[in-house]
Formats: sequence, structure tokens, C-alpha cells
Amino acid sequence: MTLVPSASWYTDIIAAVDQQQAGIKDHLGRPWAQHFERVALRLIFRKPDATRAHIEAALLHDAMMERGGGRKMLDALGVSREAREIIEIQTPPPNADYYRRFQDVGPAECAIYLDYIRKLCASGNQPAIQMKLADITDTIEACRTGRTPLLIDQFINRYEPSRKLLEQALGSELG
Repeated sequence: MTLVPSASWYTDIIAAVDQQQAGIKDHLGRPWAQHFERVALRLIFRKPDATRAHIEAALLHDAMMERGGGRKMLDALGVSREAREIIEIQTPPPNADYYRRFQDVGPAECAIYLDYIRKLCASGNQPAIQMKLADITDTIEACRTGRTPLLIDQFINRYEPSRKLLEQALGSELG
């Protein structure tokens, strides 16, 4: 038995994300598209009863960001309204994609990001908080693995504080 979904909707989304993110690498040199499936799998491992909508949102969590495919991609994939709501609520504020361009991030951007995380936590939207925690956890692992000053700084000043806030918002669910 596997926890990895094998349904056509899952593999169709994976294929679409692969195509949308083709040629883009993360800070470790891996295909950026792999991040989205890792986030979905982290969500499933933490919450084996995650619904299709929750998994769709994890796979497409950056759809509304630069290079994410937008509503057009969500429409083409037939993504549910519930997944769209999760994607919308967890999408960071407009930011010219500096969340991926770490070299452009300073203290002001970290403060904006932490405010965004606080607002997400205050929303009480558990599926969005769970999905964002899976996203942040994957990013933390990349920062730790990369071990460059730039990535370590992001880990210390943005992602580790964000992880703690998200875990607090989930409360006993993690225990």
C-alpha cells in the first residue's frame, strides 16, 4: 500500500505543474516542480485523511503567484472550489516573486512574510494552515540542506519563526 495518490486527477496535476515549472530549479539545483509534490506528500504523511481538495491545494499552492499558472490553470485542471479557497487564503501578498528570489529578501520582506503567516493563522482555516506548514517544512529542509549564508538567513529569520506560528495555530492537532 502507498500513501501517494495514483488517481488521474493527481497525476494530471503533477504533469501540469511539471510543464508550468519546466526548466526552473530550486536553490539546491533540483527541478522546482518537485517542491509541489513534496508539499502534497508532507501533507498526506501528516494528515493521511487529507481530502482531494486539500491535496489539490498543496500541489497547486503557488498557482496564484508569478509563474504559477493562475486561474486559467486551475480552470483547465478542474480544481474544486474548496481547493481554490485554500490556495487563495494561503497565497502571500503580491510580492514580485521575492519569496523565491531569496537574494532580494531583507528584514522588511521577512516582516511582511511573518505578518502574512500571522494573518493566515488568525484565519483559523485549518486546511490552509496545514498545507502552509507542509510548504514551510519543505522549504526549511532545503534551507538546512543548502547551508549557504543566504539560505541559513532565510531559515533563521523567516521560515523557522513561520513554522512555529503555524504549529501553534494547529495546537493539539500536532501532539
